[in-house]
Amino acid sequence: MNVDREELLSALHGARGKGLSLKQLAGHLRLGHAAHKQLRRELSDLLKEGRTSFDGHVYREQRGSPPPPPPQSQPRDQRRPQPRRAPAALLEGARQRREKQPAGVATKPGAQVTGVIHIKQEGYGFVTPLIGGGGRENDLFVPPQFVMDALDGDVVLARAIRGRDGRLAGEVVDVVERRRQLALGIYQTKDKSHWVIPHDSNLSQNISVARHPKAHDGDMVKVRLQREQKGALRGEVIAVLGKSGDPRFEILAAAYAEGFADEFDPATRIAAESVPDRVHPEEIAARRDLRHLPLVTIDGEDARDFDDAVHVSRTPGGYRLVVAIADVAHYVRPGGPLDREALRRATSVYFPGMVLPMLPEKLSNGICSLNPDVDRLCMVCDLALDKDGKPQQADIYDAVMRSHARLTYSRVAAALEGSGDAEIAPLLDDLRVAHELSKKLTAQRKERGSIDFDLPEAKILLDEQGSVAEIVRRPRNDAHRLVEEFMLAANEAVARFFDVRGLPTVYRIHDQPDEEKLDAFAALARTHGFELPGGELLTPAVLNDFLKAVEGKPAQKALNSLLLRAMMQAQYSPDNIGHYGLAAPTYLHFTSPIRRYPDLMVHRLLKEHWARGGRPLREHEGEEQEAFLAGVSAQCSDRERAAMKAERDVDNFYAALYMQDKVGEKFRAVVSGVVEFGLFCELEDVFVEGLIPAESLGEGVELDKERQRLVVGKSGRSYSIGDEAVVEVMSADPARRRITLSLAQKGVMQAERWLTPEDLAATAGAPSKPRRPARRGPPPEKHPPPRGSPPGQKPRRKGRRGGGR
Repeated sequence: MNVDREELLSALHGARGKGLSLKQLAGHLRLGHAAHKQLRRELSDLLKEGRTSFDGHVYREQRGSPPPPPPQSQPRDQRRPQPRRAPAALLEGARQRREKQPAGVATKPGAQVTGVIHIKQEGYGFVTPLIGGGGRENDLFVPPQFVMDALDGDVVLARAIRGRDGRLAGEVVDVVERRRQLALGIYQTKDKSHWVIPHDSNLSQNISVARHPKAHDGDMVKVRLQREQKGALRGEVIAVLGKSGDPRFEILAAAYAEGFADEFDPATRIAAESVPDRVHPEEIAARRDLRHLPLVTIDGEDARDFDDAVHVSRTPGGYRLVVAIADVAHYVRPGGPLDREALRRATSVYFPGMVLPMLPEKLSNGICSLNPDVDRLCMVCDLALDKDGKPQQADIYDAVMRSHARLTYSRVAAALEGSGDAEIAPLLDDLRVAHELSKKLTAQRKERGSIDFDLPEAKILLDEQGSVAEIVRRPRNDAHRLVEEFMLAANEAVARFFDVRGLPTVYRIHDQPDEEKLDAFAALARTHGFELPGGELLTPAVLNDFLKAVEGKPAQKALNSLLLRAMMQAQYSPDNIGHYGLAAPTYLHFTSPIRRYPDLMVHRLLKEHWARGGRPLREHEGEEQEAFLAGVSAQCSDRERAAMKAERDVDNFYAALYMQDKVGEKFRAVVSGVVEFGLFCELEDVFVEGLIPAESLGEGVELDKERQRLVVGKSGRSYSIGDEAVVEVMSADPARRRITLSLAQKGVMQAERWLTPEDLAATAGAPSKPRRPARRGPPPEKHPPPRGSPPGQKPRRKGRRGGGR
């Protein structure tokens, strides 16, 4: 009986590095005892070719060896990008809405859940529910033998089973969406075999490819995966990027791992080319003409697309605020190639020195960008506000505009401080009125209890070779706050428009925080002298007062981060439950349709409402539209989380890369996080964070969760949030995204209290929650670091307009 070599290699690959004995291989291949001799011969040949290894017990696939060659009969058109189904999150969200099913979380054997699978190097994986997962506690462990042919990042349907240890586990039933379409890797060739060793360690299988005429052994190449057929992983080399080692390759690898791409498919490119370069007269006939109004854009120096323009003027009753937003929905029609690709991406992704846009450049930097001195179509929120900045009336309409200037944050801030340039002088009076209004809007938000997380953020600057030139504090001035306030005001006004009319839309919601986490935060604050109340008395207004009190203190960023982690994550939904962080009863995203699909969807829903002449939807129409919007919301929320994960991964890579030549140097630092396995410390001068491992602090280190500190055995030493120290950089590993630190001196400067006596006196009257009694009995069992070790660093909020709200 002959042994099929391709099936043999596939069986070895399916073991995910664990290895299989001769008997196990025979079982996989359904071979009888008589075929064992032939099987040994095939394994011997593979050993000679360097494609397997044998340790005396089991055979393993040898990483770096060529995979089975692709079938010669494969038609050429199968190597082209295959048409994709609608995104899984879109379909799943709409289905759950129609069937009135709760979000899927597997709690007992037999239950099924649709989610994203995260596969580790060892072959096992975890399925995170696609909708309503809520945290790692709802992840489903999948043993290596039950992963099927899913790749890291795919969306799968998994069934809960009872594992060997009695705990709940899972098995992949179906791969619902093959998100992983692109990969980076090292091109290898031997004789007539050609393959690519994936750059991403979570792709443990080599990729079989055809010979590429321009690729040489050791080149970094881009591969389009061919995932239509089961079995060994195959692909097509579509670009030769050069020799490995360029840091910018990490950006592409992180983006591909989350299902994003740096290219658009042919249908999308063709559709983009058909979009006009200018506004035609017939397009503006039915629109309001705002070209006389001195609208201006205010963005960063390196911005290339401008999707919002603003103008403020005084009125007898107070102020008029006009926020004009690029009319992307006019060019991106429902169901077309541009719309399908925009929904699949759902967001632009921002990396140091690179942007992966949601829309092709012809739109994002061209006809949809509010460039100066050219006509552009726009959607307008025209707000009338009283003298205190309270909204009185909102008029929402489509218009044509012409930007009168392309301003930057730094130029506007300088002008407001009295050192503006000559070009900005004619606009200075309007800018001063705008600044005056923005401060009143800020006061209105704070009065109602909006929480203002004004965290300092790092900005990574690259040199021409793609290496880190510098990591600096991201600038934030009055011009940033001015624009943010106007965007928030417009978003709330449009949300009220939908809400009062009972129209379905995509809201931006932020649920109430987890009460236990918030109480734990209050207890931590009380241990440092700040009398925060507990339970229902711990309102957003109280939290905002607390953040203001710790402003400028060493522990400011750590406290902001801890409070932020106690909050729920904002997301999109057709159900309006309000926005806790903004203390807003209704809120949505209207102001960034070039880079966010929910904003584009809101514009489209406005146009549909106007096209119906303002007629409300019939009951069945409303139900069907809400089901569709539930799917859109699920897709956009999922892609937003994926983008944040990719951005954070790249930031951590560049931070470690930057610190490589600083090993041995000492820095002043502040303890920004305390976990069982060590202390996260933020270096004061370079805006990066590293970890002091717990074992380097001494023996018997234990975590005091209530006080957020590490206690070192019987030594009496402890380390807490906000403590200042001098640390030494011990190592920096970009591949593992890890910066390891150690204390450069035995002790630290204890931050006994984050607040001064004056701060304490100001808050002494706040009702407090009784402290919990001390824990009795033995200390809780220590747990290993979370899966995916080494532990990732805490999320960094991206410096985007609107703050991700």
